[in-house]
Amino acid sequence: MNKLRSLRVWVVAVLLGVVVLRAEPRALADGGPLSLGVRGVDFVPTDGSAEYLGGVQARLQLPLFFGVEGSVDYRRESFGATTAHEWPVQVSGLLYLPKIVVVQPFLLGGVGWYNTTTTGPDGYSNTQDRFGPHIGAGVEFNLSSSWFLDATYRYVWLNDLHTVNAQGVGEDIRDSGHMITAGLNYRL
Repeated sequence: MNKLRSLRVWVVAVLLGVVVLRAEPRALADGGPLSLGVRGVDFVPTDGSAEYLGGVQARLQLPLFFGVEGSVDYRRESFGATTAHEWPVQVSGLLYLPKIVVVQPFLLGGVGWYNTTTTGPDGYSNTQDRFGPHIGAGVEFNLSSSWFLDATYRYVWLNDLHTVNAQGVGEDIRDSGHMITAGLNYRL
Protein backbone atom coordinates (compact mmCIF):
# COMPACT_ATOMS: atom_id res chain seq x y z
CA MET A 1 0.00 0.00 0.00
CA ASN A 2 2.85 2.42 0.84
CA LYS A 3 4.53 1.67 -2.50
CA LEU A 4 1.26 2.42 -4.31
CA ARG A 5 0.94 5.77 -2.50
CA SER A 6 4.55 6.68 -3.40
CA LEU A 7 3.92 5.75 -7.02
CA ARG A 8 0.80 7.95 -7.10
CA VAL A 9 2.79 10.91 -5.71
CA TRP A 10 5.39 10.50 -8.48
CA VAL A 11 2.83 10.13 -11.26
CA VAL A 12 1.10 13.34 -10.12
CA ALA A 13 4.47 15.18 -9.87
CA VAL A 14 5.50 14.10 -13.38
CA LEU A 15 2.10 14.98 -14.89
CA LEU A 16 2.19 18.37 -13.18
CA GLY A 17 5.66 18.95 -14.58
CA VAL A 18 4.55 18.03 -18.10
CA VAL A 19 1.59 20.43 -17.83
CA VAL A 20 3.86 23.26 -16.61
CA LEU A 21 6.40 22.47 -19.33
CA ARG A 22 3.70 22.69 -22.03
CA ALA A 23 2.18 25.88 -20.57
CA GLU A 24 5.41 27.78 -19.85
CA PRO A 25 7.16 29.15 -22.98
CA ARG A 26 10.28 29.96 -20.93
CA ALA A 27 10.70 26.23 -20.29
CA LEU A 28 12.43 25.93 -23.65
CA ALA A 29 14.97 28.66 -22.78
CA ASP A 30 18.41 27.70 -21.52
CA GLY A 31 18.45 26.98 -17.81
CA GLY A 32 21.23 27.96 -15.44
CA PRO A 33 23.39 25.97 -13.01
CA LEU A 34 20.84 26.15 -10.14
CA SER A 35 17.80 23.85 -10.13
CA LEU A 36 14.85 23.46 -7.78
CA GLY A 37 12.60 20.43 -7.63
CA VAL A 38 10.10 18.22 -5.87
CA ARG A 39 10.71 14.57 -5.17
CA GLY A 40 9.20 11.42 -3.84
CA VAL A 41 11.22 9.08 -1.66
CA ASP A 42 11.11 5.43 -0.71
CA PHE A 43 13.17 4.59 2.39
CA VAL A 44 13.66 0.98 3.49
CA PRO A 45 15.11 0.80 7.03
CA THR A 46 16.72 -2.32 8.51
CA ASP A 47 13.88 -2.58 11.09
CA GLY A 48 10.28 -1.40 10.68
CA SER A 49 8.65 0.05 7.60
CA ALA A 50 8.67 3.64 6.37
CA GLU A 51 6.38 5.85 4.37
CA TYR A 52 7.61 9.00 2.67
CA LEU A 53 5.29 11.77 1.70
CA GLY A 54 7.84 13.65 -0.40
CA GLY A 55 10.28 16.50 -0.23
CA VAL A 56 12.12 19.27 -2.06
CA GLN A 57 15.64 19.56 -3.40
CA ALA A 58 18.01 22.16 -4.84
CA ARG A 59 21.10 21.46 -6.95
CA LEU A 60 23.95 23.67 -7.99
CA GLN A 61 26.27 22.58 -10.81
CA LEU A 62 29.81 23.71 -10.10
CA PRO A 63 32.71 24.07 -12.58
CA LEU A 64 34.10 20.95 -14.26
CA PHE A 65 32.08 17.90 -13.24
CA PHE A 66 31.05 18.71 -9.66
CA GLY A 67 27.77 19.68 -8.03
CA VAL A 68 26.07 20.13 -4.67
CA GLU A 69 22.56 19.05 -3.64
CA GLY A 70 20.51 20.04 -0.59
CA SER A 71 17.21 18.36 0.28
CA VAL A 72 14.49 18.23 2.94
CA ASP A 73 11.98 15.37 3.17
CA TYR A 74 9.27 14.10 5.50
CA ARG A 75 9.21 10.47 6.61
CA ARG A 76 6.83 8.49 8.83
CA GLU A 77 7.94 5.10 10.14
CA SER A 78 5.93 2.51 12.10
CA PHE A 79 7.16 -0.15 14.53
CA GLY A 80 4.01 -1.84 15.84
CA ALA A 81 2.38 0.63 18.28
CA THR A 82 5.23 3.15 17.90
CA THR A 83 5.41 5.83 15.20
CA ALA A 84 8.38 8.03 14.26
CA HIS A 85 8.05 11.31 12.34
CA GLU A 86 11.29 12.46 10.77
CA TRP A 87 12.53 15.50 8.82
CA PRO A 88 15.78 14.46 7.07
CA VAL A 89 17.92 17.38 5.87
CA GLN A 90 20.67 16.12 3.57
CA VAL A 91 23.63 17.76 1.84
CA SER A 92 25.38 15.79 -0.91
CA GLY A 93 28.37 16.34 -3.14
CA LEU A 94 27.84 15.21 -6.75
CA LEU A 95 30.45 13.89 -9.17
CA TYR A 96 29.06 13.97 -12.72
CA LEU A 97 30.17 11.19 -15.07
CA PRO A 98 30.27 11.51 -18.89
CA LYS A 99 26.84 12.32 -20.34
CA ILE A 100 25.02 9.78 -22.54
CA VAL A 101 22.74 11.72 -24.95
CA VAL A 102 20.02 13.09 -22.57
CA VAL A 103 21.07 11.02 -19.54
CA GLN A 104 23.55 12.44 -17.02
CA PRO A 105 24.84 9.82 -14.50
CA PHE A 106 26.50 10.88 -11.25
CA LEU A 107 27.91 9.57 -7.98
CA LEU A 108 26.96 11.18 -4.68
CA GLY A 109 28.05 11.25 -1.06
CA GLY A 110 27.20 13.42 1.89
CA VAL A 111 25.69 13.78 5.32
CA GLY A 112 22.26 14.25 6.82
CA TRP A 113 20.66 15.59 9.97
CA TYR A 114 17.59 13.66 11.13
CA ASN A 115 15.21 15.29 13.62
CA THR A 116 12.97 12.45 14.80
CA THR A 117 9.92 12.59 17.09
CA THR A 118 8.84 9.16 18.35
CA THR A 119 5.42 8.50 19.90
CA GLY A 120 4.29 5.25 21.45
CA PRO A 121 2.03 3.52 23.95
CA ASP A 122 1.07 5.12 27.27
CA GLY A 123 1.81 8.67 26.04
CA TYR A 124 5.46 7.99 25.23
CA SER A 125 7.02 10.87 23.26
CA ASN A 126 10.69 11.52 22.57
CA THR A 127 12.61 13.76 20.15
CA GLN A 128 16.06 12.77 18.93
CA ASP A 129 18.53 14.53 16.64
CA ARG A 130 20.76 12.17 14.70
CA PHE A 131 23.52 12.63 12.15
CA GLY A 132 24.58 10.15 9.47
CA PRO A 133 26.55 9.82 6.23
CA HIS A 134 25.24 8.48 2.90
CA ILE A 135 26.65 7.40 -0.47
CA GLY A 136 25.00 6.47 -3.74
CA ALA A 137 24.50 7.15 -7.42
CA GLY A 138 21.89 8.67 -9.68
CA VAL A 139 20.90 9.88 -13.12
CA GLU A 140 19.32 13.00 -14.58
CA PHE A 141 17.02 12.69 -17.63
CA ASN A 142 16.77 15.92 -19.63
CA LEU A 143 13.27 16.79 -20.80
CA SER A 144 14.41 20.15 -22.22
CA SER A 145 17.24 22.55 -21.53
CA SER A 146 15.38 23.72 -18.38
CA TRP A 147 13.43 20.68 -17.12
CA PHE A 148 14.79 17.32 -16.02
CA LEU A 149 13.80 14.23 -14.06
CA ASP A 150 16.23 12.60 -11.68
CA ALA A 151 16.46 9.30 -9.81
CA THR A 152 18.91 8.40 -7.05
CA TYR A 153 19.83 5.48 -4.85
CA ARG A 154 21.70 6.05 -1.59
CA TYR A 155 22.55 4.02 1.47
CA VAL A 156 22.10 5.95 4.73
CA TRP A 157 23.93 5.06 7.97
CA LEU A 158 22.05 6.16 11.09
CA ASN A 159 22.38 5.54 14.80
CA ASP A 160 19.74 3.29 16.31
CA LEU A 161 16.39 4.91 17.11
CA HIS A 162 15.48 4.62 20.82
CA THR A 163 11.80 3.89 21.50
CA VAL A 164 9.43 2.05 23.86
CA ASN A 165 7.54 -1.08 22.76
CA ALA A 166 3.90 -2.02 23.54
CA GLN A 167 4.98 -3.60 26.87
CA GLY A 168 6.59 -0.31 27.95
CA VAL A 169 10.13 -1.67 27.60
CA GLY A 170 12.80 0.51 25.96
CA GLU A 171 14.38 -0.81 22.78
CA ASP A 172 16.73 0.32 20.05
CA ILE A 173 15.65 -0.04 16.42
CA ARG A 174 18.13 -0.19 13.54
CA ASP A 175 17.19 2.70 11.26
CA SER A 176 19.99 2.54 8.66
CA GLY A 177 18.78 1.56 5.20
CA HIS A 178 18.54 2.45 1.55
CA MET A 179 16.74 5.39 0.03
CA ILE A 180 15.43 5.77 -3.52
CA THR A 181 14.32 9.16 -4.82
CA ALA A 182 12.70 10.44 -8.02
CA GLY A 183 12.28 14.11 -8.76
CA LEU A 184 11.08 16.72 -11.21
CA ASN A 185 13.40 19.76 -11.44
CA TYR A 186 13.56 23.17 -13.12
CA ARG A 187 16.86 24.89 -13.94
CA LEU A 188 16.87 28.60 -13.10
